[in-house]
Amino acid sequence: MDATFYKKPVFLNLILLVVNLGLFISKIIFSIRTNSLALQADAFDSLTDIFMALIAFIGLIYANKKPNEKFPYGYYKIENIISLVISLFIFYTAYNIILQAFSDFASFIGGSLKTFNITLEAFIFLLISLIITLLLTLYLKYVAKLTESPIIKSQANEKLYDNFISLSVIINFIVAVFGFSFIDTIIGLSIAAFIIKGGYDMFVQSTKTLLDAVIDFENRKELYDLITNFSKVKEIEKLEVRSYGRYIFVEVSIILNKELHLLLIEDLKKAITEKVKSKFPQIFRIIIITQASEKQIVRVAVPIAENNDLDSQISEHFGEAEFFALLDFVHDKIGRLADYKILSNKYKDVEKRKGILVSDWLVSEKIDKLYLKKELKKGPSLMFENSLVQTITSELENLREIIKKEIENP
Repeated sequence: MDATFYKKPVFLNLILLVVNLGLFISKIIFSIRTNSLALQADAFDSLTDIFMALIAFIGLIYANKKPNEKFPYGYYKIENIISLVISLFIFYTAYNIILQAFSDFASFIGGSLKTFNITLEAFIFLLISLIITLLLTLYLKYVAKLTESPIIKSQANEKLYDNFISLSVIINFIVAVFGFSFIDTIIGLSIAAFIIKGGYDMFVQSTKTLLDAVIDFENRKELYDLITNFSKVKEIEKLEVRSYGRYIFVEVSIILNKELHLLLIEDLKKAITEKVKSKFPQIFRIIIITQASEKQIVRVAVPIAENNDLDSQISEHFGEAEFFALLDFVHDKIGRLADYKILSNKYKDVEKRKGILVSDWLVSEKIDKLYLKKELKKGPSLMFENSLVQTITSELENLREIIKKEIENP
């Protein structure tokens, strides 16, 4: 067996399902024996956890099914349809608990005291169930810390609430021994409120997903900046984040700086997807739509030895070049130089990683081509390759020669 199997979703949900099923059956039996509404409500809270574990299993099964023409986003909404039905069942369960609570309260007002059959066996069971729930909470928190999974973290927090509910039932039993039987009704109502909240959260989340509501992604600005930092991305036309079950989908429409070959577009999509998933592991799938910019601008970078405007000579060096010229060409009916600027190389005097720093700087300037006198070292070369920047080794001597070449042979 895989050494890390204990922290995989399938194993976690299996543990949750088995433990909660055992607790539900035991609590129902003891609630009937003791005539405790609070314990009955606690049992149905465990039933809610069983449903959640079942939903998670269904989600894991359908997560492995690939999208097709009929279901381009996959089958993840099945989880939400089931969640919606279960949330209605949860509301009905809470409704019955509340009705029973008011019936008990009316009997108490009328002078008919509720009787309990509190046994040592029932009390020991409550203590054991509390310990089991507490250990399960600690286990989930440990795995959540290891995996940094928001889903497991949410399950751990949910279990923490279950500990307080179980503790309140124990307190209720202790108080009932001294004749305060009405406390059972109050605690039963309190637990019903927790059950309603759980059902409400499930209902709202499922409804939003089924209606394709855009969720409020807290790292939206970071996600936006990460995508626009790619040199070939001119701007983002649309960025939508949606939740499908427990999975987050991102749909982004980007406008490219220039018309790219289909293979380069696929490379760009792959690079964006990998970087986004690395930065935001909670994102399950990214759908990228690309559009070409109406105005086709190609930015060319050239290392130059001195700043003599367009008469500047091309430098023999890359990292040590005094200046870099950035030339913007427009290729519509005829090619032309639309704009240019000459920038000082702010990294020329740096002792270490000079080539990498200059490469990163030029990529941030969104260049498409780089003219050089000599081949680049492996580090800078790989950086430009990953950023889809074309590097050209040439014998051309100055900027005017490069301008002429770009206009005549773009």
